[in-house]
Amino acid sequence: MKHHLHSRRSRLAAWLGATLACGLVASAAAPATVGAAVPSGQGRPPVAAAVHHPAAPAKASGNVCHKNKIDVPKCGVLWGLYEPGVKTPLGYRAPYRTIEKAIGRRLDLLKTYVDWAPGDGFPSATLASLARSGKRVLDVSWNAVTYHPRGKVSYASIASGEWDKSVILPEARRLKAFHRKIFVDFDHEFDNKQQAGKGTPAQYVAAYRHIHHVFAAAGVKNVIWAWVSTGDIYHAAQLKASYPGRKYVNWIGYDPYNWASCRSQHWDTPYQTFHPFYRWVSHQPGMKHKPLMLGEYGSVPGPLVESWFSHIPRALKHLHRIKALMEFSSGSPPCDFRLSSSPAAMAGFAIAANSRFVTGVRH
Repeated sequence: MKHHLHSRRSRLAAWLGATLACGLVASAAAPATVGAAVPSGQGRPPVAAAVHHPAAPAKASGNVCHKNKIDVPKCGVLWGLYEPGVKTPLGYRAPYRTIEKAIGRRLDLLKTYVDWAPGDGFPSATLASLARSGKRVLDVSWNAVTYHPRGKVSYASIASGEWDKSVILPEARRLKAFHRKIFVDFDHEFDNKQQAGKGTPAQYVAAYRHIHHVFAAAGVKNVIWAWVSTGDIYHAAQLKASYPGRKYVNWIGYDPYNWASCRSQHWDTPYQTFHPFYRWVSHQPGMKHKPLMLGEYGSVPGPLVESWFSHIPRALKHLHRIKALMEFSSGSPPCDFRLSSSPAAMAGFAIAANSRFVTGVRH
């Protein structure tokens, strides 16, 4: 789902339109009525006043667990965020350090979005500086659109090699020289109806594989390949047909949201929000052993929002394949997922971020 943004998504929202920007499209995670029963303790959350505030681990600085070659933590999860940039005289600057100070820990993942235009290389200098210490990893959604001029890029043109010299190979060389692990997902939420017109699922697969092949031929070894859909299991046939294959994908991502008042729906717990696609993907050949990430997630504000965020670790204990989460701190009423718009949401986010389960700190 796409929402109003500033830096990445400011331009993307401009051409995708207000409907997509507000997230009012039928690409959300499936309703909580789909899937198995909620485990004990995973029903509707208690009122916010009943939230238990666990003690934060001493000097929590991020996930402390050893990671393997594709950066899957052996315990805990990678805790991340997308936050729109703030316009300054020097350009857009994402206030990630300010958020880290507010929640009392370093973020593990920083998300951004870029288009397909020649010369629009990534990562930006600002994000690259945040990742140079090696303690934060960047996650880039590389979308088959152009902002200037506005338009969609066909999957067939990508797969044919039309963009190799102007876009794909220059970016491959740029990332090779970056010398840091970086997540890249091609055409985030490819199954969203607003993405229609770029090609068939088979053409999407061909484009994804072609980008992968160009990067491999260029000797790029630091890219972690993600495949990120809306997570709407009502798109099951399209999702199956659009999967590039296990040899091309390191992580599988999806974007579940607690829409509640935004769509006149009932309030879902984190488990109810995250579980439908989790259950579906666990039964798909070539997908069921991949680590999962929430490429975007969030909850609209409300009296239970602090409880909602603070209960995320409880849900993750039952959803053990989810090893990374990136909260989408953006949007506008009625679909407002900004942490800055809700002190209660920020408080719950901080509680979850510092929980022992999330950080991997042992008792």
